[in-house]
Amino acid sequence: MTSEILPPSSAAGQISAPAITLEALTFSVGETAQVLGVSEPTIYRLVARRVLRPLPGLRHKRIPKRQVLAYVNAALPES
Repeated sequence: MTSEILPPSSAAGQISAPAITLEALTFSVGETAQVLGVSEPTIYRLVARRVLRPLPGLRHKRIPKRQVLAYVNAALPES
C-alpha cells in the first residue's frame, strides 16, 4: 500500500519538488491478518498473548510494521 503525494503545480518561477512516496508504518488488524495470511481472530490472540503489541492509546488497534516484520523473521527458519 503506497500512496504518492504530489506537490502543487509549479507556478512561474517556482521549482517543483519530486513526488514523495509513503509506505504504511502501521497495519490494522485486518491488514496484519492479510499480510501474515491468518485470520483476524488469530491476530487478536497474538495481541492477547503479547506476541504483537498494538500502539497504545488509539481507539482501533494499529500494529507497527516493525513488529509484524520481527514476528515473521522470528517464525522463519534460519538457512
